[in-house]
Amino acid sequence: MKIAVIGGGNMGGAIAQGSVRESIVSPQDVTIADPSPAVNKFFTEFNPSINICQDNAKAIIGADIIIIAVKPWLVESVLEEICDAIDREKQMVVSIAALISFEQLNQYLKSEEKGEIALYRVIPNTAISLGHSATFICKHNTSTKQDDMIISLLNGLGKTFVVEESQMSSLTALASCGIAYIYKYIDASIKGGIEMGIESELAREVVLQTIEGALKMLNTNNTMPQVEIDKVTTPGGITLQGLEEMERNGFTPAVIKGLLASNL
Repeated sequence: MKIAVIGGGNMGGAIAQGSVRESIVSPQDVTIADPSPAVNKFFTEFNPSINICQDNAKAIIGADIIIIAVKPWLVESVLEEICDAIDREKQMVVSIAALISFEQLNQYLKSEEKGEIALYRVIPNTAISLGHSATFICKHNTSTKQDDMIISLLNGLGKTFVVEESQMSSLTALASCGIAYIYKYIDASIKGGIEMGIESELAREVVLQTIEGALKMLNTNNTMPQVEIDKVTTPGGITLQGLEEMERNGFTPAVIKGLLASNL
């Protein structure tokens, strides 16, 4: 499997790093195309066997998977740049740009004129660099062999969910944006610990271990959160008092409203 990543920033770089770190792709089979000297320096130091290329059209030659990891407003110009270089019978294009639809991708790639190409829209989160992303994928004009290849790549970097394009925006809010919301809860919990007189590093360690244990309980017991909450709370107990105070201050509505605000 050979991959070309156009845009080696946060998300594209994370996919490239994770693919090599998890030994899914050999470093010599990865090509990074990015104009940033800092990005190129990083990947040269990360693994000197990774190919660095400044020409997007040249970067995709021989790749099985072409990953478009630039900002949404740059997708059109990048695809127009590589349009004529794509082997439409053998290569697949993977866009990780939020809100860019298959209809737009086909337009940028001149699919009506030059022929259709296998397309994927993929939304990971930043944990993909460590092999622990929740990644969503939808597909257009793809083969079973291509599906197996891209899912194999992404499953090595976390857990992959194949969904309909109509669900992509909502799932982006839930997982790609959602990882930041989880960090916000962790940050608030650490700050609460500090206010109660706990040293910051100890508070951080305790909060992270508590979250790890909570996740383990949910996964091991295959339960919904409320089931585990009920095991901890007793009438008049301090846990229930804390939960009620959080709800009085709008905890659940705030989380839901935040997710809805991200669902564009």
